[in-house]
Amino acid sequence: MSFAKYFQTEKLLSASVKLCLTMGLFLLVAHAQQLSGGAIRGKVVDQAGALVNTASVTISNPNGGELTAQTNRDGEFVVNKLASGRYTVQVTARGFTPYQIVEVEVIAGKATTLEVTLTVTITEQVSVGGEPPVNTAPEANASAVVLNESDIKGLPDDPTELADALAALAGPGAGPGGGEIFIDGFSGGKLPPRDTIREIRINQNPISAEYDRLGFGRIEILTKPGSEKWNGEAASEFEDESLNSRNPFAANRPPFQLRNVNGNVGGPLVKKRASIFADFEIENIDNNALINALLLDANLNAAPFQRAALTPAK
Repeated sequence: MSFAKYFQTEKLLSASVKLCLTMGLFLLVAHAQQLSGGAIRGKVVDQAGALVNTASVTISNPNGGELTAQTNRDGEFVVNKLASGRYTVQVTARGFTPYQIVEVEVIAGKATTLEVTLTVTITEQVSVGGEPPVNTAPEANASAVVLNESDIKGLPDDPTELADALAALAGPGAGPGGGEIFIDGFSGGKLPPRDTIREIRINQNPISAEYDRLGFGRIEILTKPGSEKWNGEAASEFEDESLNSRNPFAANRPPFQLRNVNGNVGGPLVKKRASIFADFEIENIDNNALINALLLDANLNAAPFQRAALTPAK
C-alpha cells in the first residue's frame, strides 16, 4: 500500500470515529434529558397577593395519568420528571374557587413556570320567611286569656273575690256598663262556685256578631257538664275572729265569722245521650266595715273616731 492510500484510509477512519462519537454523545444527552424530563413549577397567591399554602395541585395528562403536589409555606410548588407534552393543571384550596388551566406545554429538560391567583369563595345564604297569614279565628286573638281547670284552681274561692279577680284580668270593657259576664252563653246570671267552672274565656272574640256590643272586657264562663260516671265533691270553710288579729285602724275587734258549705254532683241520665250536673252553696259571712272619721267634741275640737262595725252578709 502506498503512503497516499494509507493516509487517505486513516483520514476516513478518523472521520468515522468522530461521527460515531458525536452521535453517541447526542444520544447520551437525549437519553439523560428523557430520564430527567421536564417540570412545572409555580406560585399560588390570592387576589390581595397573599401566599396560599397547603393548596392542592393536580397535574394530569391526556392519557388520564395524574401527579399531585402541595404548596409550601411560601406558596410554591414543583412537579418534576414530566414527559414532554401538554398537561392540565388544577389548583384547589379551602375557601377559594378552584383554578384550572389547560394545554400547559412541558418540554424535556426545561421547567414551565406558572403564576396562579385564586379567588376567594363568598358563600352567602339569605333565608326570607314569609309573613304569617292573618288569622281571624277567635282562638287566634292575641289579647285573649283562656283559663282551664288547673288555672282556675289558683283563683279565689270566694264568689266576690273571684268576680273581682276576673274583672281585673278582663280590664275595662266597652260601653258605660263595662265588661259583661256570660255563664254558659247567658248574661245576668249568678257567678257559679269556682269548683263547678270548666273554662273561663276573657276577650276571646271582641268583634263577634253574636253579641250586641264590642266584647272588650267580656268574661265567658263555661261550667262543667255531666260525665259518663257519677262523681261529686263537697267542701266547707269556717273562720272566726278568735283566729284573726285586730284591724290596726280600729280600736275594737268586732265578731267575725265565715261559714261556707258547697258541693256538686254529676253523672249520666242516659248513657252517652244525656247527663246532669248540679251544684249547691251555702255561705254566711259576718263581715266588718271600718269607720275612720273625725268627730267634734263639746269644745268643737276634732277628735278621731276609728271603729269596726259588724256587717252581716248572706
